[in-house]
Amino acid sequence: MAESTPSGQRSGAAARNIEAILRIEKQDERELQIHHRALHAVGRFVGIPFFFALQSLGVGLWLWINTCAALSWRFDEYPFPLLSVVLALEAVLLTSCVLIRQNISDQAFERRNHLELQINLPAERESTMSLALLQRIAAHLKCPVEKDAQSEQLADETEVDQIAQDLREREEKDEAMG
Repeated sequence: MAESTPSGQRSGAAARNIEAILRIEKQDERELQIHHRALHAVGRFVGIPFFFALQSLGVGLWLWINTCAALSWRFDEYPFPLLSVVLALEAVLLTSCVLIRQNISDQAFERRNHLELQINLPAERESTMSLALLQRIAAHLKCPVEKDAQSEQLADETEVDQIAQDLREREEKDEAMG
């Protein structure tokens, strides 16, 4: 019986792959300009419940000061035009931060998709070649192998260009119908 590896340890190939991915992500992060990093941090902060609570507390405090506190503390009488300006400006700036963060994330996602495609295409080719080789070995050894359409189709080389074209046509057809 083979020994199992502890949960924190991976096989050599898996560990190398994890390290490579982490290295690429850290390199991408280091290559971000300082202002992008700052905007990214703001966008990340805005998306947490603590920010929501802090924002709600701030607006509540503003409203309390300007409606219930001593007259000397009041600085923005109802209908709170200063609060409206502050919140509108904040909304514009935070939306920009979130959109910039989303753009950076989208770029990283596109790079990961491209990397995945670069890995999957050779893997698909290798799988197809392996299946075809196994079929030839079985035929050479005169092993009884049940032939079915799916096995034959899997042994055929995948035409990536044709799949991409079919996908594009289907998307266009769905858009025209939708």
